[in-house]
Amino acid sequence: MRRTALAAMVGATLLVGAPAAWAQSAQGPGAQGPGPQAASSAPAAAPSTPGDPWERLNRANYAFETELDRHVIGPIAHLYQAITPGPIGRGIHNILTNLSEPSVFINDVLQLRPRRAGETAARFVTNSTVGLLGLIDVATKVGLPHHDNEFGVTLGRLGVRPGPYMYLPVGGPTTVRDLVGTGVDLLLDPFHWARFASQTAVNGARLVAGGLDIRVATEGELSALLSDATDPYATLRSVYLQNKQSEIEGGAGPASLPDFDTPLPTPAPPPAGAAADSGEFPIASNMFPESASESASRVVSDGPPKELADAAALKLMAQADNLPVAEVDRAAQLGRALGDVRGAERNLASTEVGALQPADGSDAGAAPDSLDTRLASAN
Repeated sequence: MRRTALAAMVGATLLVGAPAAWAQSAQGPGAQGPGPQAASSAPAAAPSTPGDPWERLNRANYAFETELDRHVIGPIAHLYQAITPGPIGRGIHNILTNLSEPSVFINDVLQLRPRRAGETAARFVTNSTVGLLGLIDVATKVGLPHHDNEFGVTLGRLGVRPGPYMYLPVGGPTTVRDLVGTGVDLLLDPFHWARFASQTAVNGARLVAGGLDIRVATEGELSALLSDATDPYATLRSVYLQNKQSEIEGGAGPASLPDFDTPLPTPAPPPAGAAADSGEFPIASNMFPESASESASRVVSDGPPKELADAAALKLMAQADNLPVAEVDRAAQLGRALGDVRGAERNLASTEVGALQPADGSDAGAAPDSLDTRLASAN
């Protein structure tokens, strides 16, 4: 049995890696390509992505896997989910997780993580006894959650490079390092070395149930990740490599982004009679720096005036477009100038026409000219 498993692992590596390596080396500088006439008529091959030198073969495997999942694996997974509803499916998942704990423990020890190794050992003992051989996940309820670990992560923490990215039919995304790690994890599994009746049937059922369990558990996340992706293959490759690097670095995932679909709460209006610049309302006067004279000359109404909202909108638009600081400052200047125009309009509307006539008979158009001058200076 051990020799068969090792031979299968090596054979799979050679079967997948040899054609890709041959295709990659055939385009090398020393390869004897076709004649000049054939080379000129053949289309130029697209450059491969760094870290994915076997991209053409990987994409072909991904396309095959997609069709296989749509017509075979997906329906079988849905049937499995239908016949293992609720507690039955959770119980099978808990048993499979508990059977993986010894391999996780060994990798925790190899990575010199004694605290995590202790938690894994406590999980295995608790769920194997109180949890009825892992059927019930008692350990998580008492503060000992499960964490994944594998020999590929151990190699990564030891400084081993991932090597070329690979996509295997049925096996999914991996790298050369992680593929070797999967074979070592098989040898590290104590249940692989155990001898009992119907061992072959039990190991086969465990392998199939484990694959279907992963397929059911990740279906929602994969659908959400790849449904709107322009290039699903590239998206899956990027997510896999980032997650694997996060596991190697200690499980610190990328910072979560805010939910842009959630609308921002509308701020409550200020109390009646309160000054708009009091700092209790997020208006443009609190966002834009201005001199004391500008602040004193600003006309304040009973609520946030229109020009303040205009100025704030200008700045928010500049920030949303990732404009340089100079452009943001320019937007602030335009907002202040626009505020002066709005204020002047309100003053003109609320003042007697006769009061606007100068006593000395001078030209009444000086005020608009000064506003035009300010607008020109702001630009």
